[in-house]
Parts: sequence; structure tokens; C-alpha cells
Amino acid sequence: MSKRQTNKLKWNADLMHLEEIIDPETDRVVKGYAKVRNLKYNNIGITAIDKTTFKDTQEIMKKIEVRLDREVENNQDDYRVKIKERVYDIERIYVREEDRIMEMSLSYAD
Repeated sequence: MSKRQTNKLKWNADLMHLEEIIDPETDRVVKGYAKVRNLKYNNIGITAIDKTTFKDTQEIMKKIEVRLDREVENNQDDYRVKIKERVYDIERIYVREEDRIMEMSLSYAD
């Protein structure tokens, strides 16, 4: 009998995409992030090396693993992740093809 696979992704976040939105008060086009879909993730701990070896301007604050999504992988600058009330930029993505998992390193968004 084969092993039963269980879903290890147990937390919820929002995946947000950069879009042009019309401001109803001024009728002008503004760029903003709109929710695309829910994102299931698992929290991965970060190490001191993760915090110090990457860019000096953006410190890695959180690492999560999510299901593989080629659209996010190819256009990571256009996406953000919202966990609870905190919004994060995607700094880098590491893909584990055999598991179909992406590891995202996140930093606080401006």
C-alpha cells in the first residue's frame, strides 16, 4: 500500500499583484496591489546567514514555502505576499522541482 500524502501547507496568506487601478475620487490611474488569490504556505525559519548575506537595503525577515507557480517565479517583482496585516516583498525564490515547491525569502514592503 502506498503512503498517503498529506498537505503540509497549513497557513493562509494573500498573493497580491501590481495592477493599474482607477482611483474613484480623482478618476486617475494609480498603481496598486490587488489580491489575486489565497496562498497556502508553511513557515521556514531563517538563519543569521540569511539576514546578513543578502542585500544591505532589504533584510530577509521571513522564509516560506508554497506550491510551485511559474507566473510568480518568472515575475517576482510584480508580486507581494500579505500575511495577516503585514505586506512583504519577494526578494528571491528557490525552486525545488522534484517536490514542486518554491521557497520564498520575504522582506518588509515599503
